[in-house]
Amino acid sequence: MKDPAHDLSNIFVSVLQILTALFGGLFLWLSIMAFNGQELMNTILEMADEPHHVSSEETFAVGMVLLGFFVVCVAVFFVLRYLRKVVKKETGSTNGAGI
Repeated sequence: MKDPAHDLSNIFVSVLQILTALFGGLFLWLSIMAFNGQELMNTILEMADEPHHVSSEETFAVGMVLLGFFVVCVAVFFVLRYLRKVVKKETGSTNGAGI
């Protein structure tokens, strides 16, 4: 008989992996926009009559932070994948022993 806790944890890990992949894609896109979007940001600020302009150092710093978030999301995705394999292996070995 299947363990409902195992099925629930499998679903939970799947949802976490999907969310991690979505946020990773979002952070990658935002970092690309930050690296390449300095002129766009300055144009938007000019249209809003804002006297402050975004410097290249600011956009580089924001881009690096967002790129770091992307790398963390990739690492978390693969850690969750590894944990899923470990849980599947452990439950498979205990089920085979008749426990």
